[in-house]
Amino acid sequence: MNRVFTVMLLLLLWGFYAPAQEVLLPLLGNPQKAETERSPNSKSAALRQVPLPFRDDFSHPGPYPDPALWTDSFAFINSSFAVHPKTVGVATLDALDQYGMIYQEAEENSFQFVADRLTSQQILLGGLSPADNVLLTFYYQPQGMGSAPRDRDSLVVEFLQTPGYYQENEEGETEWVPDLWKSVWRAEGETLSEFANDTFPFFKRAVIPITDPVFFRDDFQFRIKNYSSFPLPATKTPANMAGNNNIWNIDYILLDQNRNESLTTYYDIAFAAPAQSILKNYTAMPWSHYIVNPQSHLKSNLELKITNLGSITYNYVYRYFIQDEVGNNIRTYSGGTWNIAPFYMDGYQSYQPHTNPIVIPNPLPTAPAEKRHFKVIHVVREGAAGDSYQRNDTIVFNQVFDNFYAYDDGVPESGYGLVGRNASGACRFVLGKADNLEAVQFYFNRTLNDDNVKPFYLTIWSSLDPEEIIYQSEVFTPDFEELMNGFATYFLDEPLPVSGTIYVGWEQLGDGFLNIGYDANSQAGENIFYKVGNEWLPSIYQGALMIRPYFGQPAPVSVNEPDTGLVADIFPNPLRSNLLHIRLNEPQIPANEVRLEIFDLQGRRLLSQEYVRQLDVGHLSNGMYILRITHPQSRRIQSGRFIIAR
Repeated sequence: MNRVFTVMLLLLLWGFYAPAQEVLLPLLGNPQKAETERSPNSKSAALRQVPLPFRDDFSHPGPYPDPALWTDSFAFINSSFAVHPKTVGVATLDALDQYGMIYQEAEENSFQFVADRLTSQQILLGGLSPADNVLLTFYYQPQGMGSAPRDRDSLVVEFLQTPGYYQENEEGETEWVPDLWKSVWRAEGETLSEFANDTFPFFKRAVIPITDPVFFRDDFQFRIKNYSSFPLPATKTPANMAGNNNIWNIDYILLDQNRNESLTTYYDIAFAAPAQSILKNYTAMPWSHYIVNPQSHLKSNLELKITNLGSITYNYVYRYFIQDEVGNNIRTYSGGTWNIAPFYMDGYQSYQPHTNPIVIPNPLPTAPAEKRHFKVIHVVREGAAGDSYQRNDTIVFNQVFDNFYAYDDGVPESGYGLVGRNASGACRFVLGKADNLEAVQFYFNRTLNDDNVKPFYLTIWSSLDPEEIIYQSEVFTPDFEELMNGFATYFLDEPLPVSGTIYVGWEQLGDGFLNIGYDANSQAGENIFYKVGNEWLPSIYQGALMIRPYFGQPAPVSVNEPDTGLVADIFPNPLRSNLLHIRLNEPQIPANEVRLEIFDLQGRRLLSQEYVRQLDVGHLSNGMYILRITHPQSRRIQSGRFIIAR
């Protein structure tokens, strides 16, 4: 990564005559957290007491930690930033707060400051003693897919020695004595290459025995936190002020009694990577394009990582099944049973029917529809009852067929841009049928002082060699005001008839760095091109640009939709007054955890607020709108259209 930054600085010094070059930069903020800034789950969770064993491998859906186990929401739960995690999902500590914004301390001084914290709920250790061999273990990794912590930064584990309490001072006034935390473990910042010597495994195991009797209480807590630092103000640049600098990935935390420090295995057969799209080239595509020739768009096989963290060989069963929008199983693949040796002996499972299962022929119905949404659900199970930890035994891919093409998974790990005057970049899409292109969405990352708000032309090519431009827009700039799932929508002047292969991209005016979202986990680099002088060159990077061409009006829908929808009634519809009634039929969900959003048919968000049973829409004019009802904690959503006809 440092080499890339050096190249960038040299190019800037060359000035106006330098040819365009590709650059990746780390991110300033975390858009996944920013979208849920006002979510109750982005705040502290209520204290509760949990028994042993205390275990989390972070396969819990993010972006926040599981509130049943953790009290705060600073860590970012994801399956994107780790290199070879123990099981699917990690907790990432960086320099971004619970709202996805860089910590204020980063801009105020160049000293180390406490950034993210991951604080446990109260754990029931009362009645135990050092003789019970209570042990805390976890795996950790610096840098991962982000940027490395500096050598002066660190990762620290602390135990709560004395909970905070009120006391009366000498003047008879009541004052609060804060919690007293004791540092028990530390790791110094370094690059992943230095940490792992570029060899497997890329995580190390931390082992912390609890031996001090002061900690054996029923309100015991521990926390993991990282110290971060940034350069002096005079040297702040988009590269060194990025918020996903100073990254530490945490995986597979276990606190339990009767443990042996030398025992490094666990009775757990699990997935070690997220599920994949069944599509050969895309994560999403228009349904009307797919059904023209379904088999041409499907992969022949999927790729899965299955691991056995135990000490002996187990027999287990694997299968996957496909569900439609209402939860009906429409196809099932059975991989049968097989043996899996311990990971420390043989690595990931190599049995082809389990790790490279075929995509079932004709897996989806092909009736015409506006859009379709399927789930591809993968399951492993050891024995009749399953292993000792089953949350990581299931992974799901939400296969969306809407009106757009996407190579990305919706989560950027870096920012992509071109350095050089009047640079041009393009992303190739091979269409399933002739259609009218109506809009293009770009995912622009936030940068320090919005320094990437540079002018560009949205440009469509039918060919790069020879170069044939079939559309070029008026001057645009990156937009952060009306975003849909982090994407800014740019409509063409009128629908553009296209077919075959098209190239969707931009031409910059002057120099600058647009900082387009770059998904490092999707392998689509062969479809990225950039222009040097009069010549188009293929990208040197392997990931995916977060650019999506739309055929029809973009609707507020994500590539990774929630697992199940909320149940709610919206009435009256059409609405002839100013009050829209919303009845939430989810008694188990607190109403104050639900959010309401209204979009127009162009995907612009017009309203965002907490749930109310009667929503005043008097400020909206007559027309059709989309109401999205969201429970961020469970990631459940219902979207529906309503009409105002006063």
